[in-house]
Amino acid sequence: MKKQLLCAIGAFCLTGLGVSCGDDGYGTPDYSKPAEKTIAFRCTSTWAGDNATLWTEESQIGLFCEQTGSVNEPIGVAAISAGESSGLFYTHKSWKEQMSYSFLLYSPYDASNTTTRLSGSLSSSQQQNGETVSHLASLGLAYARVEAAEPSEDPLPVALKSVFGYLDLQVQTTKWAGWNLESIQLENLSEVAMAGSYTFDLTTGELALGKDAGSTVLLRLSDAALSQTPFHAYAIVAPSAGVSQQCKAVVTVARADEQSMTLTGEVSLPEGIAPEVLTALTLPVDTFDEAMAEDNSVDLSDPNGDGKRETANCYIAGLAGQTYRFPADVMGNGATIPATSDYGGAGLADGITPTPLSPASAKLLWQTAPNLLADVKLRGTQIYFTVNGAEGETPTEGNAVIAALDASGNIIWSWHIWVTTADLDASVQTYQLLPAYAAAGTTVLMDRNLGALKPGLWGVNNDNLALGLLYQWGRKDPFPNIDDENIGGTGALAITRLRKTYDAAGNVLQPDNTSTDLSATSWRYINGRTLSGEEIVRYPMNFTCANNDWTSPTRDDLWGNPYSEEVGNIGQKSIYDPCPPGYRVPHRYVGTPFTVDGKNAKKAPANWNAQYKTQTEIQAAGGNVFLYGSGQAYYPCAGMMYLNSGSIVPFRTGQYVGHYQVSMPANSTTKSYRFYFDYANVNPDDSNSRYFGGSVRCMKIQ
Repeated sequence: MKKQLLCAIGAFCLTGLGVSCGDDGYGTPDYSKPAEKTIAFRCTSTWAGDNATLWTEESQIGLFCEQTGSVNEPIGVAAISAGESSGLFYTHKSWKEQMSYSFLLYSPYDASNTTTRLSGSLSSSQQQNGETVSHLASLGLAYARVEAAEPSEDPLPVALKSVFGYLDLQVQTTKWAGWNLESIQLENLSEVAMAGSYTFDLTTGELALGKDAGSTVLLRLSDAALSQTPFHAYAIVAPSAGVSQQCKAVVTVARADEQSMTLTGEVSLPEGIAPEVLTALTLPVDTFDEAMAEDNSVDLSDPNGDGKRETANCYIAGLAGQTYRFPADVMGNGATIPATSDYGGAGLADGITPTPLSPASAKLLWQTAPNLLADVKLRGTQIYFTVNGAEGETPTEGNAVIAALDASGNIIWSWHIWVTTADLDASVQTYQLLPAYAAAGTTVLMDRNLGALKPGLWGVNNDNLALGLLYQWGRKDPFPNIDDENIGGTGALAITRLRKTYDAAGNVLQPDNTSTDLSATSWRYINGRTLSGEEIVRYPMNFTCANNDWTSPTRDDLWGNPYSEEVGNIGQKSIYDPCPPGYRVPHRYVGTPFTVDGKNAKKAPANWNAQYKTQTEIQAAGGNVFLYGSGQAYYPCAGMMYLNSGSIVPFRTGQYVGHYQVSMPANSTTKSYRFYFDYANVNPDDSNSRYFGGSVRCMKIQ
């Protein structure tokens, strides 16, 4: 098998490094060896014969050692080892003379392990993109025991061994060449467990599977075209060496515009599955029994299951292992926005008329975790995808965007998939508007930002999962907010602070705020240009700005609510609205309950209907808690994407600004209304540049 390089996972640490200096004290640091008398390790980790772990700057191993008092001590890799298979790991510990040492090490590091009896779970649901083993990198466990009879001037060599076994499932076919391999389910008929919770004893090297361990493993595949050359699919399983086993294999294949087929047969593992090595298992699917596969997907455009279809630009999916589908031939909600007669606003309000889409293929553009979604495909005019995890498990939550492409490979529309287990309908909040704004109607909002994985604030959560995603005014496409490194700050943050995203293969998609070229599949933050109507759709990952706007010509009805001074004129949901079925971007008056008279309260905390009224409180909490009558709503300081010193960056995120978009533009070609607050102001009727990336708190359609 061709050698593959995998990336170890963990957190970066660069301490205890040796430094050699010239007489002036400013010599070049020598990272190739530890500081004098510092305990260090040179680690390699191989599995399945010739597959070597490739260490990254974030790699980390765990250490137990009685002599040094180390109990699950995390050890980071030296920067010089990034990209290498031989990693230098430095501790904070010093050698002591006339003492022997016994080191127990494992990878990847897990902070929850408090003893040498490690615990974890090997998922029975795995995902592979293309013919690669990279999906196995985050699923394994490697360990080593190293004895040192005396101090060593050099890093101790450590060869980490894999705990689990690996299967090379070789799909051989002539009949199904040209079809796509969608999944392989392997059921051990010998009742030998293959996956589930486990404990592993570092001192004895013994693996014990938990009571929930099962005899079935499901591998989902994307971009897996079958041909007369065997296709290699890879799975990681519990070892069972020396035990002859019989397995039932169920292989699902599909082809465009045809019903999926299941191919079922039995195969044997006469020698079982050994740890570390790769065990080959041939699946001769041409001899398997054939049957039409059932379509057990859930239609996301029928959220209530009553047959009434409601499309949108965002869909919520929360069941692990569940396959979902949605129409790919409808722009957003498919609604026509009529032209506004005798329009008095500054921009255009000529109306919006959607046209049917003709997709030729579908593609996962980005996701906030590797393998968040699997098996993205177009079937007819429906896009299908499957949420990570196995049925009954809790899925990894996050956000992703799927695009439909035409025959030339151009993006013709895209949809946000919000993977969350939260019951968002059950947690909505009804805001009580003052009489002056009652004409805006019943105002019911979600309890969190669009794309958020939690409600609340940093002060409670200790992470930024409540921030959600960012949207330019009038735009359907989301942009990531900052990661969880810390709360953020009060000024500009580096573009690299944006939460990591990944392509379908698990490669990191780096944000770029220096390029001026548009890119359909790369994050670009471009100063000095706007997007045309056609480009809005084609470049969903490009954030642009020029002259305080992001699109040209200036259109006031993008979110279905052109400028008006009539409180009751709240418009309607448009094809560019980013909210899921049943919800829309809120009206202009959504923030009015948060001040005593519904008006802007600049530097007047006495007029705020808020829990926190001082800079210290708001910065510590990372936002504010606003009162809306009988309840309270948590609004984080989710900041903005903003042009600062010529570059677009996260700005005043975490401890300064809450910028919440509403559906109406201001009477200006460059500004839109927003609900805005910071530690000195609460302004329900503020306005600022349309290009700003701000938060959206979706409102229930009445």
